[in-house]
Amino acid sequence: MKPWLIYPPFADPTQPYLSLPYLKGYLRSNGLDAVVTDLNVAAAHYLLDPRQVADSVRHLTEKFEQLNHSNQLNGMEQLSYMTLAEARPAALRSLAAAGSAIDVFQDSNRFYQIAHYRRARNQAEDALACLSAVNYPYNFHFNHAAHATVPWGLDLLESYFRKRQSPLDAFYRTILDKYQPEPGQVVGISLTFISQIPETFYLLHLLRRIAPRAFLLLGGTCVQQILRHASPLVQKRLLGLVDATCIFEGEEAIVQLIRALESMGSDIDAGSRFNALREIPNLLLREPGTGELHSNPVQITNLNRNPQPDYSDLDLNNYLAPSPTLLFAPTRGCYWNRCSFCDYGLNRSGSHGYREMDAAEAARCLAELSATHNVQNFYLSVDVLSPKFALAMARELFALKADIKWSADFRIEPYYTQERCRMLYQSGLRAVAFGIESGSDELLRSMHKGITSEQICSVNNTFHDTGIATAWMAFTDHPGETRPQLQATLKLIQNQQTSIDLFILGRFGLTGGSDIAACPEKYGLKQIFFCKGDDFRLFPLFETKAQKSNTSQYDEDSIARLSSGFYLDHYPWAGAISTYHSFLYFLKYGQRVFRDLAKRPLRPRHVPPKGKFPKGLTIPPSFPISRLRRNCSQFMEHFWQRALKPQKNGQTPLDEDFFNESLEKKLQPFHRANFKTIKKRHTGESRCPESGENTG
Repeated sequence: MKPWLIYPPFADPTQPYLSLPYLKGYLRSNGLDAVVTDLNVAAAHYLLDPRQVADSVRHLTEKFEQLNHSNQLNGMEQLSYMTLAEARPAALRSLAAAGSAIDVFQDSNRFYQIAHYRRARNQAEDALACLSAVNYPYNFHFNHAAHATVPWGLDLLESYFRKRQSPLDAFYRTILDKYQPEPGQVVGISLTFISQIPETFYLLHLLRRIAPRAFLLLGGTCVQQILRHASPLVQKRLLGLVDATCIFEGEEAIVQLIRALESMGSDIDAGSRFNALREIPNLLLREPGTGELHSNPVQITNLNRNPQPDYSDLDLNNYLAPSPTLLFAPTRGCYWNRCSFCDYGLNRSGSHGYREMDAAEAARCLAELSATHNVQNFYLSVDVLSPKFALAMARELFALKADIKWSADFRIEPYYTQERCRMLYQSGLRAVAFGIESGSDELLRSMHKGITSEQICSVNNTFHDTGIATAWMAFTDHPGETRPQLQATLKLIQNQQTSIDLFILGRFGLTGGSDIAACPEKYGLKQIFFCKGDDFRLFPLFETKAQKSNTSQYDEDSIARLSSGFYLDHYPWAGAISTYHSFLYFLKYGQRVFRDLAKRPLRPRHVPPKGKFPKGLTIPPSFPISRLRRNCSQFMEHFWQRALKPQKNGQTPLDEDFFNESLEKKLQPFHRANFKTIKKRHTGESRCPESGENTG
């Protein structure tokens, strides 16, 4: 009885993730096996199928018509109505669209024609916009699945399942009808990214109902974050959903778990099973009877004894790209391990300690994976490569004459001379992403980055001059950042933009376990707190001693001007940092592609011709959208002031109940009569340029 290992939605559908193929490879090297299923890419096909998109539009139409005929809207209905109305242009475009967006992404000709590519990208975005509007207050994208206001916690996740609010409910039930797990069979889910939380827990609830005697195992890096920061009570509740969680690396844990379960059979009592599993490394169990948590011994994977990932269960042609790519991880952890904002420096498990394979073995694995799967493109899914390892592996790849192209995240290091960068290029390296963070030397020292702005420019130029595309990752609003320090970042990007091929300028978010979270006073923080609904404590909030506005808000125009010099987009599309689509465009058109594309004006989104469309997409709103937007905006402004205000218990009151109660009490019902009065007073009406709808 092979274990069933599942990669859940929502995540990048353009390439297979590597966690489960690594487990399968390790199992097979130990005489065992598993079935790996990528439900994420399957869900992308399901949601972007034109029939499913049309069904989503139908639901949107029905919901809008129903609310539009109401005499009044309560608080939640106002927010939903506004969201549905604003999604109607996307719905019209979806109905008028020809063919499937996925067909374009997988077409080696149309994918590289920016007009076709952009049209398919917009088509996918429209489909997800309609999906989100129909499922308000939930919002879905390929790297985002969240409630409109409330962070995910166990109560919200239970409500999400109980009310069958996942847009993938029917999809899951069809899958489970076909692959119903047997008693005692291990079903493992890899929860890697925060965006996968709702569907992971939805699947766990569903599996527990449909296959109550299967052995549910939960692992992945996001699970490690949750278990590291959540309270013991939340940990116990989570362990009530599953039979075990993998708290660190899973290779040896799953081998020993399968062997132990096979030896005991499915009818063993809970106490005996616990005793048989309590020494398996890297598992967290719940003791039967007492309900107390039991952390098993920790074991760190030796990468030199780790076999290569096994992608054989996955159809590589199913992903949303014209040619396949594979992920490979020759190193784990970070060799620098000191940055103020990252949680690696305070991790004592050892699993974040830097380790690397033998460079020759890594090169051989890449060459074998390329030959086995007929794949040329690779992304090294690592935290960072040490300079000596990167160069040693490059030399081995060059010696093997491996015909591959690869990309990875690199750290700014003076070690990278022109000669060494030439070797990296000759080995197939075509794109790197640097975490430069800031252009201020003073702030870089505060971050413990160990680099200077001068080194950033020098190393970046060396890579760029060699023919390797470079992308910069930076952010604003680090605690203590001053406006001159932000302007130093903008100036650095401005001065270097001819040798930068992509960049992202995000905004600081506090990470639990970082040096800033551990020593807040050192960085000028007054206190750190959490929302009541944030059971997993993934979103720490903070107040600074000197309450200042975000520095970035003063330079939004400067940031916009900088961005206008590049064709930038968000994940997972071309124009975003470290996405496969961006890498393919670099390979096809060279380093300058996203600066060249910025010079070409984007065509406006297609306006559907007049035709027969559902009434709910063409009738004028019975309620004024602009006034509703103002009302809701004012409500949300006051709501956030209350929802994020720390209480005496160190928490803010924000959870699902607080949001719903606030809507009921603070956002007054909006009556249709109000709109009639307005229409009598005003003779002019504005119209939506894309849908033709009245906006009031």
